[in-house]
Parts: sequence; structure tokens; C-alpha cells
Amino acid sequence: MYVVVCRGPNCRARGALPLRHRLVKLLKHDPEVRLLGYSCFGQCDYGPNVAFYPPGEWYGGLAERDDAERVVRHARTGETLGPQLCLPDGERELHLRNIADLVRTHERDRARRPHRHWWWPF
Repeated sequence: MYVVVCRGPNCRARGALPLRHRLVKLLKHDPEVRLLGYSCFGQCDYGPNVAFYPPGEWYGGLAERDDAERVVRHARTGETLGPQLCLPDGERELHLRNIADLVRTHERDRARRPHRHWWWPF
């Protein structure tokens, strides 16, 4: 499972950076959940935004102190975070393709450098 956090300026202004920092600490040694950054999901009014890949679920408004823990629980157990963001179909498919490319790049880099334990594209 991949947790993909928006790193766009609007999400940052709404609290994405503290969310990412907390997720780094919570997921650093978790072999089942990987953390990646993404340039922008285009859902700026709802940030900070997080996508879960491969299921293709998007959530927004994750700026509360315990939201990082909720994100981790969702990634591990599927426990709901509340209503999902509804991206327009064309945008959703574009972002899913981009995330798939990002995941392939991440996996390729991990295969090349097996001793590198953490990759954070920010």
C-alpha cells in the first residue's frame, strides 16, 4: 500500500508538511506501507490531501493532530477516514496513472539500492 501525500502549495499552507513529518515517523519502519509525495492533486480547497494507492482513494482536510495516525490505520486496516474526495473522472485517471509511474520509479530505485531504507521525494 502506498500513502501519497500532496505537496502542493495550498496543501502545505493547510498543514501538509506537519502531516508528512508525522507520517514519516509512523511509517519509517513499516515494510507494508510506503510513503510518497505528489506534486498536486488539484483539490486545493480540501487540503491537505492524501491518496491511497492502489485502491485509488482520496481524502482531504487532514490537518488535525491525530490525522496522521488515522491515515496509518486506514492504510493498515482499511478503517474509514470519512467521506472520500470525489475527483472528476478524467483527473482521477490521470492522477492514478501518474501515481503508478511514481510507484514504478520508487520500486526500481529500491531494487537498485537495497540498503537504502527510506526514500522521500520532497
